[in-house]
Amino acid sequence: MLLDETIDAVLLDAGGVLVLPDPERFRELLAPFGASPDDETCRLAHYAGMRECDRLGEADWPAIDRIVARAVGVPEDRIDEAIPAVNRIYLDEDWVAAPGAAEAMLELEAAGLKLAIVSNASGRMEQMLLDNNICAAIEAPMARVAVVIDSHVVGIEKPDPAIFALALSALDLPPERCLFIGDTVHFDVAGARSAGIRALHLDPFGLCPDADHEHLSSLGDLAVAGSSAR
Repeated sequence: MLLDETIDAVLLDAGGVLVLPDPERFRELLAPFGASPDDETCRLAHYAGMRECDRLGEADWPAIDRIVARAVGVPEDRIDEAIPAVNRIYLDEDWVAAPGAAEAMLELEAAGLKLAIVSNASGRMEQMLLDNNICAAIEAPMARVAVVIDSHVVGIEKPDPAIFALALSALDLPPERCLFIGDTVHFDVAGARSAGIRALHLDPFGLCPDADHEHLSSLGDLAVAGSSAR
């Protein structure tokens, strides 16, 4: 069982878990380079890029952007030209809610679990989650979280365990009472483990071949497990 009575809180990455790059922006900005991906292809491309990050063991963003461009259908001879557009989609454009994210967060909250967000982001993640009706650290008609920690705001990035310590402090819980969910091994699984937190790797397309950590195919699966475990 993914959740049991030893877990009091779920900490979540935001990008790739709760929000994803907007498929409409993919289509608009990459059309000049010959790509016209559907929504599911855009979703797959994100996780393919994160898998490349894990394969490399580092955040080589140009290499990761090439994988994303290739996955959404940019022809091989146009990929280098398309990299600035991919970079813009990731860094400058607003992201949209991942399928089922808001509902899963409400289910986890209803199961009695405390929630917190730990995200490597550009300073806009708290507002982005609020705008997408996913969660908020204020009273609002959506799941309530103890804190939204944005790496740009706090000046610490995953996998540094210090960023996880900020969330643990906000939750007032020890690491062994928490679970973390993220879409990379490099930033999320390794970072959470270094902070003493059990980690689940959200890998909806089964791209990760590693057997040394737990995988999760959807956030909804965890929400169902949480509801039945408590």
